[in-house]
Amino acid sequence: MAVYVYGSKSENRLLMTTALRKAILTGALLTAVSVLASLVPTWFWLQIDPVVDHASVYISCIVLPLIIAPTCSFFILRAQMKAERLALANHRLASSDELTGLPNRRAFFTAAAQLQGRAALGEGVLACGIADIDNFKRVNDEHGHEAGDNILKSVGGAMRAIEPESGVMARLGGEEFAAAGLFATEADARHYFQDLVRVLGGEGCVHGGQRLRVTISLGYCLAREGDTVSALLSRADRALCRAKAAGKNRAVSEAPAPGPIRVPA
Repeated sequence: MAVYVYGSKSENRLLMTTALRKAILTGALLTAVSVLASLVPTWFWLQIDPVVDHASVYISCIVLPLIIAPTCSFFILRAQMKAERLALANHRLASSDELTGLPNRRAFFTAAAQLQGRAALGEGVLACGIADIDNFKRVNDEHGHEAGDNILKSVGGAMRAIEPESGVMARLGGEEFAAAGLFATEADARHYFQDLVRVLGGEGCVHGGQRLRVTISLGYCLAREGDTVSALLSRADRALCRAKAAGKNRAVSEAPAPGPIRVPA
């Protein structure tokens, strides 16, 4: 699973584990401070008034904080954990597409910018693609918006399953999706986007007892020095227009190459 998938189960577990570890550490620290805060002034008091029963006083200074501090810590830490869960839920809502479960446009821009930084360090070739579901409006018109939603869910699930190891998939809006990833070579990027079109071409959904076939058109480009994420998407979008003009159901590079071919029906 790529580290850039917002709201993923692995990310959620990591965040909750971190929050729990921080909560336990806070509770232990609070207890230790309470005991120390009781012992230090008591020690000075006993130096002044040696008549007092030293053992009883020291025991009281240790036992009472050990009873009071964990009780207070429990309520404080429970509130903290609740706040952490709410923050995680808000993060998921702000960065995920509700229908498909994929990252949304905002999350894609954040993740793609991180990938740009890694590419600048020589970790790979950054490629960015935009995919559009073919004839989606016709599906909505003929079968209704429920069928369109089912197709979007199907495409979203398939894209999550074939996400690049170092990359991100997202739904930009409507029937438009985006993908960005780091690849060893330009040829690897080309093969990945062609495979993406081919795999999604085998997807579909059943609606009203009828199986609806899904195909996508995809345009992609390789990052250049000084590119912004917006510039990458604009160049990929121009390649997408060429893919649709060439007959749809295919992956086309911004710069024509031998690889982009029509996916067999």
